Amino acid sequence: MTDVTVKYKDHRIVSIESSGHAGFRRRGKDIVCAAISVLMFTAVQGLDSVAELDHLIFESDEKTAYMYVELPSTLSEEQALKAGVILDTVVIGLQGIAQDYPKNMRLYKEGGANIQ
Repeated sequence: MTDVTVKYKDHRIVSIESSGHAGFRRRGKDIVCAAISVLMFTAVQGLDSVAELDHLIFESDEKTAYMYVELPSTLSEEQALKAGVILDTVVIGLQGIAQDYPKNMRLYKEGGANIQ
């Protein structure tokens, strides 16, 4: 099971954390894990190249299926708007995966409340 937690501050996403193998198929053939990974890496790439964030916090561990992305504490208004659109879009994608594969992925807001 993959658990994804989205942390909000002042109604804006500040971090997304994903952990655990989805268990849909064996490692290397798991479309649920692959989809989550693609969204997380797309978030990082978009935040870097579109929102032009210099000090983005990103951690990844392939063995434990862990990924974490956190916005820096200081952003210009333009960066905050671009980052918000990117992360909101990623969460929409994650919601779709969680709805289609509820046995393999759970999506939470910080504090454990289910987003769905």
